[in-house]
Amino acid sequence: MQLRLALSPGDEDGQEDYWGYRLHYQQAFNDKVRGRIILQYRDRSEFQYEYIRAELLYNFKKKEQDGMWASGVRFEIRQRRSDNPEQFAVSWTNQWDLAKGIRIRGIVSSSWQFGSDKASSGTEIETRASVSKKLDNDLRVGVEMFNDLGRLSDFGSFNDQGHQIGPMIGGTIGDIKYEFRYLAGVSDGARDHNFGLRFNKSF
Repeated sequence: MQLRLALSPGDEDGQEDYWGYRLHYQQAFNDKVRGRIILQYRDRSEFQYEYIRAELLYNFKKKEQDGMWASGVRFEIRQRRSDNPEQFAVSWTNQWDLAKGIRIRGIVSSSWQFGSDKASSGTEIETRASVSKKLDNDLRVGVEMFNDLGRLSDFGSFNDQGHQIGPMIGGTIGDIKYEFRYLAGVSDGARDHNFGLRFNKSF
C-alpha cells in the first residue's frame, strides 16, 4: 500500500494551486500479473473526491537477469466524480535499464470516454517518455516528455496537441520517496509551465 501527495502550483495569476492525495493498493497475482486500486482526492479551494481507478498489468516481457528490456500492457478503468465521463484505457509500457544507471521509459496510451454527455468521442492517444540516470548519492536525474496527441482520427497540427518537456530529480529521505519535476509547454495546446512535487510512502 502506498500514500502519495502531489502539488502542482498554478502557473498563471489567479490560478489556484492543485494538491492531489492518492492511495494505492496493489497485489501481485503471479510474477507477470499485478492488480492495483487507486483512490484520488484533490484540494483546489476545497477537498473533494476525484476518481477511483482499477488497473490490471500484464508484464509479458520480464527483464532477464542480464537483460535490459521489460514490457507490459496495462488495462485501466476509471470512475470520476459528479457527471464527468468514465474512462477506459490501454497502455503499452516499456523500460530499458542500461549501463551506468541509465534508464529509458516509454508509454503509449489509448483511451475512450463513456457514461456522460461530456464524454468525447473517438480514441485519444497519449505518449510519455523519459531518460534518467542514477547518481552515486542515489539521486536520479533526468528529462521527461508528455504528449497529448488528441483523437486518433484527427491529430491536428503540432500546436493543436499538448506537448511538454522538462527536467526531473528524485530520491529518498528515510523511507519516503520524493520527486520534483518541471514541464514546459512547447506547443499552444499545453500549459506554459507545470511544476510538480510528489512524495511517496509505502506501508
